[in-house]
Amino acid sequence: MIKTIAFILLRLVATLLAVTFLTFAMVALLPGDPVDTILGTAQRDPAVEEQIREDLNLDDPFVVRYFTWLGNAVTGDLGSSYITDQPVADTISQRVPVTAQLASMAILIAVIVAIPVGVLGAYKQSRWQDTTSSAAVQVALSIPNFIVGIFLIWLFAVQLNWLPSSNWSRLSDGVVDNLKTAIMPSVALALGAMALFSRLIRSDMVATLKEDYILSARAKGLSDRYILFRHALRPSSLSLMTVVGITFGALLGGTVVIETLFAIPGLGFSLINAINARDILLIQGITVFIAVMFVIINTVVDLLYVVLDPRIRRS
Repeated sequence: MIKTIAFILLRLVATLLAVTFLTFAMVALLPGDPVDTILGTAQRDPAVEEQIREDLNLDDPFVVRYFTWLGNAVTGDLGSSYITDQPVADTISQRVPVTAQLASMAILIAVIVAIPVGVLGAYKQSRWQDTTSSAAVQVALSIPNFIVGIFLIWLFAVQLNWLPSSNWSRLSDGVVDNLKTAIMPSVALALGAMALFSRLIRSDMVATLKEDYILSARAKGLSDRYILFRHALRPSSLSLMTVVGITFGALLGGTVVIETLFAIPGLGFSLINAINARDILLIQGITVFIAVMFVIINTVVDLLYVVLDPRIRRS
């Protein structure tokens, strides 16, 4: 087990190096001069231009620039935005709680709905309950989340006037006010994930219910509910753990449209504003942060596999 964990952590370090290098390269090797992007092409002060080149190490070779940036990033220094004059790390730390809350709420809603739907579909395989739930899941998969968001705004904000469509409230402003602004975007993000999770649970549980130990449990006279949720759900949820981890990591960087639609000050909204303002350091910092978090989350899922699945420990 120790060797397995050590291998996973070693792979994490190698993956992080690869991810940060590729992300830095994609931003740094974009066509055009970064100074022109920051200052524009109009008449400008040569001293300011020289200072920017020095700050960004633009006169150094690419590899030197990367390792200089990496050394600073490890200590938490991602540079400062030339648009807002705020450290990039501070901007990210202010936006992460918002996006993390949306992603966490979306995953929680998706899992809570997906488990009973998936279990019901497997238990009632090929019956009308399974057909109905499968059709509903297929519809949910085919609807983009921004369409769901627009519908929710029209229904609950415009027609019923129950929830605000914008003006994000943080947890420090009150839990109720925060949930009022978070529930609609979270549901919009959760719909597609819920459909994916329920299909995965159904397919895995259909196979699990055919195992010998399930037949033995039924022969002992155990109730169907006990068998489904105590004997069948846990081994059928290992694949779900992987998909949940991947989905959560994807949501950290995939809330751009929803955050823009609801005017939520998260990472996605900040990334769009940085792109519009051509704020290179902020774009680079947010992109690297999202990529690193995605890799770390998936590594945590791998470690949970080792803990929960004895077959992996034995192998």
